[in-house]
Amino acid sequence: MSKFYINHETIGSDGEMLLCDNVQNLVKFDMGPLESANDPNSDSTCEMLVEFICTKALFPLYLTFEPFSGMEEDLERLFKGKNIGYILRFEGLKNKRFPVFKLTIENPSSLTFLLQETFWIATCNNFYAFSFTDNIVYKPVIGKGWFGREKTWIWPHFDMNGSSTVIEIWHDGDGFNLYTTEPRFSTIEKLASYFPVGTSIVNNED
Repeated sequence: MSKFYINHETIGSDGEMLLCDNVQNLVKFDMGPLESANDPNSDSTCEMLVEFICTKALFPLYLTFEPFSGMEEDLERLFKGKNIGYILRFEGLKNKRFPVFKLTIENPSSLTFLLQETFWIATCNNFYAFSFTDNIVYKPVIGKGWFGREKTWIWPHFDMNGSSTVIEIWHDGDGFNLYTTEPRFSTIEKLASYFPVGTSIVNNED
């Protein structure tokens, strides 16, 4: 029997403020497999994603990720071979640009395939996120760089006005944060209902 945790969290980091707008109406949950912390080679986060998304067929959904430069042709070949729709863009400023893939996932087999082939990119701490609406853009952000100098970055940004849900994979691919404005995902109990019957869900309020 699968065993996962779901914890309600507050939104507080600067990165979260930049990642999502309309934060005053957002609800955030920290979710992940219990056993993954003890097994760095576990693919339990992928299994959790498949169970959460596929049990009630939450399709279509969109995957956005930032691969390492130079991988674009190999990835495009993989996606075309499975007839998975995608857009490849290059984001950045002037001569410092990086590839970004956005894919449309229509069914469980495509989701499983993409996780098998690309989730390792998330474990390298590259940006990797799912959304249930096509609501991501990249925006310039001004902040402080080395020695306090002003610096501009390009940052992924989700439009959370209206009904929106985003799943951002966490550090080393170990679990994820779910941000939502949708009532269907607004409580731990509602989220738990999207897993198969018999799944064990624990939280820090138990």
